[in-house]
Amino acid sequence: MKTPLLIAAVIVVLAIAGAVTYLAVSVNGSPESALLNAKELLMRNVTVTYRFTVSSTFVVNNNEFPGIPGVPFQMGPLMGIVTISRTPISDATVINGTLLFRHFMGTGINFNMALWRYDNELCYAMEFNFMGQQAVTHCMPYVNLTKYVILALNESRYVGKGTWNGKTTYCFAATVTLTPAQGELQEMPVVMNITELCILGNGVPTNVTIYLYPTYQGGFGGMFMNINMTLVNYSFTFNQQEFSQVTRGLVP
Repeated sequence: MKTPLLIAAVIVVLAIAGAVTYLAVSVNGSPESALLNAKELLMRNVTVTYRFTVSSTFVVNNNEFPGIPGVPFQMGPLMGIVTISRTPISDATVINGTLLFRHFMGTGINFNMALWRYDNELCYAMEFNFMGQQAVTHCMPYVNLTKYVILALNESRYVGKGTWNGKTTYCFAATVTLTPAQGELQEMPVVMNITELCILGNGVPTNVTIYLYPTYQGGFGGMFMNINMTLVNYSFTFNQQEFSQVTRGLVP
């Protein structure tokens, strides 16, 4: 009689200890728990809204006059507010927002985009209002986009604390090379230099600064892209209504 009771008591103690440990990692503020929660964020419903700026620079090489550097040409910046809503079910994601090329256009471009996995394909549907209302739906071989997020988080090194709306954030930096597999989006390795990745204790990124450039710059010149994102708000929900509207009922 005592042995079953003893075993039951041990099981209860272990269960309580496990629960306390999980809560300590998930709730108590630390760089390690913030990174862990950022990874776990990929396995739950979440909706985040960001203000962002994307700037591109093209450098034309100077092959005629040695010692004189290449000539940079800047485009943009592309600015806007974007909301990203994701659920781990079928890797479903819906993105909507407004884009504005500050130097070229006086009005914004509204867009809605949905992505989801169907068997071994990555499908997407998109609507935007550039030069009239446009819509497209297409599928291609599946690309695991979340693996790039996991790669960046695994390579992140802690650089200090920050704040967002009065809440403490934990900031990291990382440099990773995105090497394409057969059939994936980019055709050449790309360096992703993350100079700032600040995360709330619950894993939600608040501030992100990324520099992207190909590992091989062509003989004519090179290309560099700078992305800055600042969190506006978030919730642990998935915008199913928006997703269904963009996909026009193709998927539940």
